[in-house]
Amino acid sequence: MIPDETPDADLLEAFRGGDGKAFEVLVRRYQRPVLGIARRFSADLDDAEDLAQRAFIKAAQAASGWRGGAFKSWLFKIVVNLAKNHVRDTARFDRSEDAAEAEAEPTGADAHHRLEEGEKREAMREAIARLPKRQREVLLMRIDGDLPFAEVSAALGITEVNAKVNFHHAVQKLKGWMKVD
Repeated sequence: MIPDETPDADLLEAFRGGDGKAFEVLVRRYQRPVLGIARRFSADLDDAEDLAQRAFIKAAQAASGWRGGAFKSWLFKIVVNLAKNHVRDTARFDRSEDAAEAEAEPTGADAHHRLEEGEKREAMREAIARLPKRQREVLLMRIDGDLPFAEVSAALGITEVNAKVNFHHAVQKLKGWMKVD
């Protein structure tokens, strides 16, 4: 059995050597953040889960091409690219009405609280979607992917300073749009 503390690079090397269990450890390790990134690009949970699954499949298929570096940022770059393609491919469809109809309508004080929370989440999702592409990518990789700026810059092919600047601008825009102090 492979210990959960095994470094990503060692797990990927073991997988490339034929140990399928090694990749299962990587999937368990990054399942939540990969899904989180996918959710930021897709309001539909099923689509986000599909994107996350496709990211892991693509990473497994491309494992032989991995040249070292941080596996985490390499994997997050895969999910971001898949998600961007998904957004592009589905841009002409407005899914917001379908999602609103699919939600159950609770009653009472809980219903009011849930409605307010849902509206806040939707407003934040829409605000993030309005960010310029690079700012949105950096923000999502920092927050959902929990990547340090060095890994964000490596994944996106930009400088670390550029990643920090884009993150700062994204946060400032979101604060202004959401009227958060």
